[in-house]
Amino acid sequence: MFYKLSSTANLKDIESVFNAQFRYPLLYNSKPIINGLSEQSLPIMRMNNSNVIEYAIWGMLPDNYNDGWDNFQNLTNTLNISIDKINELDWMKSSLVNKRCVVIVSGFFASYLYNGEVYPFYVYAKNRQPFTLAGVYSRLADGFMTVSLVTTTAGNGLKHVHNLGQDFPICMSANNYKEWLNIDLARSTDNIENIKVADLKAHTISKEFYKNDIIFESVLDPAHYNDLPLLSIS
Repeated sequence: MFYKLSSTANLKDIESVFNAQFRYPLLYNSKPIINGLSEQSLPIMRMNNSNVIEYAIWGMLPDNYNDGWDNFQNLTNTLNISIDKINELDWMKSSLVNKRCVVIVSGFFASYLYNGEVYPFYVYAKNRQPFTLAGVYSRLADGFMTVSLVTTTAGNGLKHVHNLGQDFPICMSANNYKEWLNIDLARSTDNIENIKVADLKAHTISKEFYKNDIIFESVLDPAHYNDLPLLSIS
């Protein structure tokens, strides 16, 4: 499960890269680590409204849901959802056709199991610009939106730095994110393999990353491990 993201870009850079405007710019705060296990909001761009950057609570809830976020996430974690499983959920499957969005990030995190130890990787765009992750969203009874990242097993080089699961986020640059918003998924999801993915890099970071209550200035800096082979995205 991918439950932590990073958003270190400043607001003006995000607006410039995506040629879009924040609806509520004062709400944006850059964060080296966004922990989805606590209630967090993410910047998104939606179908038919891709020139506006809005906010959605990370962890999708059913449309018009009016109970607490924590209550629902304790029953079923919806920070991520595999594209192969969305159609199995009656309350979610229509979102894949009608309520797609992209989440704007500066990076996310992967984990690699090697010789009985798990090592954290920070994954980011080669050009260091913000990029997007495919998502679906819902609108609650109070008007707020919630979002889930959509993952897939389709061809993805992330397996070289993440071997704790087979599903990976669908990552797209500012030049390609509208492919996710405009693609026709009403009949089949097979054509997502045609989406051009972002050009990514990754490096290991400190294992302090795994301590949810620790965030320090150099948390995203490279960390070297003598017992871990040099791994990279390909």
